[in-house]
This record gives sequence, C-alpha cells and structure tokens, in this order.
Amino acid sequence: MTIPIERWLLDTNIWVFGLRGAEGLQDCGTLLNQIGSFTVVIPLQVLKELNFNLSEDEMRDFYKLVNQYPEAIELSWQSAPLNRIKFYEGQGCRKGDAVIAAHAEILAVILIVTENRQFLQTIKNRQFEVLTPTAAIARLSTA
Repeated sequence: MTIPIERWLLDTNIWVFGLRGAEGLQDCGTLLNQIGSFTVVIPLQVLKELNFNLSEDEMRDFYKLVNQYPEAIELSWQSAPLNRIKFYEGQGCRKGDAVIAAHAEILAVILIVTENRQFLQTIKNRQFEVLTPTAAIARLSTA
C-alpha cells in the first residue's frame, strides 16, 4: 500500500528564511531541501508576500527551486474567497493569517508550516494542522 504524499503550505517566512539561510532558522532551509517528500501548494497570498519581501535575486532562486520540483510544487493564482477570509477574521485571526487559512482550506492543504508562533492559535476546529519547521521535519522522519 502506498501512502499518499501530504499537501503542505509553507508560510512566507519559511521561504524567506530558507532561501536566505537565516542564522538560527536552519530548519527552514532543511525543509525546502526536503520538498518532494511532501507536496507544496503556494497560494496567491504567499506569492504576493514573497514578491514584496524578496530581492530580485532571491525571487530568481525561489523560481529555480519551484522549477526543480514541478511534480511537488503547485502554484495557485486563485484568490482566497472573501467569505472564508471573513470567517477566519471572525475567529480572531489577523488579516494575513486569515487569508492564508482561507487558502489552505480551499486548496485542501492538511498542514501549514510557519515560524509565526501565534499563527491561527485562536482557531480550534480547523481542517489543517499548523506546525513549526522543526516539528514538520520530525513528522517527515517518522513517516
């Protein structure tokens, strides 16, 4: 029996810290190197945030990574539904977190990986898990 590969959403901070090799946040880079053992869905909100936060050279590195894993990385140019964003805001999420949560829901993601400690902590009954990069790597090693 083959175990299906999980669909994950890597929050913007994972991409930024991982691509930059940020000191003290090496697990972000380690996670980027393990793409393929999970699939990544990159929603429009993350793409927008990456364009805002990364330099031109870093964006080139990002797309080089995307092109390395055409079977494992899915770009979604679809906007998150406003009613789902409002739902998550009503649950206490900040605007950016609510958009990411709405994307995760409509894109059938089972896990969001983030360095944002308070990300979605106010939501109790969500359809996806939220883990740190360290916990996500541990999950891969037990799979």
